[in-house]
Amino acid sequence: MFKIGVVTDEISQDFNEAIEVAKSWGLDEIELHSVWGQNICHVNDATLSKVIRIVKKSGFPVTSIDSLTLRCSLDDDEAYAEHIQHLLRSIEIAPLFNTNVVRLFSFWKEDELDDAKWEKIFEKLELPLRIAEREGVTLGFENVSSGNIGTSEELVRLFRRFDSPNLKLIWDPGNAYAAGESDPYPTGYERIKDRITHVHVKDVDFRDGKRVWLPVGAGKVDHEGQIRALIKDGYQGVVALETHFRLPGDSGIRSTRQSFDGLMGIIESVKNEP
Repeated sequence: MFKIGVVTDEISQDFNEAIEVAKSWGLDEIELHSVWGQNICHVNDATLSKVIRIVKKSGFPVTSIDSLTLRCSLDDDEAYAEHIQHLLRSIEIAPLFNTNVVRLFSFWKEDELDDAKWEKIFEKLELPLRIAEREGVTLGFENVSSGNIGTSEELVRLFRRFDSPNLKLIWDPGNAYAAGESDPYPTGYERIKDRITHVHVKDVDFRDGKRVWLPVGAGKVDHEGQIRALIKDGYQGVVALETHFRLPGDSGIRSTRQSFDGLMGIIESVKNEP
């Protein structure tokens, strides 16, 4: 059976508070993305040491370092160089938290993604992948609607180009739906399930043509089918809340609790099926 995790800043930017709430909910693992308003790869050494102490005291395993590598413009070579340094920083701090997974994206979404743009994306993914292979870490590539690779079809194109054990998938069916994929499960999942290292959950709908993040179970993603398939396929990794949903005036706790309750309800329902 898989474990249940959370990206801590979905609960709170106050890392101490996020950890205490995650413990009270009985979660299994945490992901490090943003603490006290900064990405974990951008904090100073004093803050990093504080985070290490808090994590050690909590006893939580860290699933991954949720860096922001390649959330930049495809054509901005200066930004690209900065993001390679960001990648190196994520690789540097990952072992401090006993994890081997650092996150990777596919640049900000282009207005038109023709073959020439695809080739440029692949060209600029070569260096991160070679660095990961050199350093012995796993790049957890996350599909997102704000990037160039969001749907399962686009992911298939990525993994056909880069068949490396150091490149794995952080599968987010909610992001796939937001990127325009009408059927993240079962069609999308079946296309890419062999590449998954980790799963994010969120829910989403489109209203008046605008994307709206919702509590897990309240949107269009077939989380019940997805959870059933993960159990059937023997997935042993982490299913982590990264909901983006916010109630008015809430900083994160009440909103993420709604998604946590929705997710756990779905899991219990599936587990209790004949």
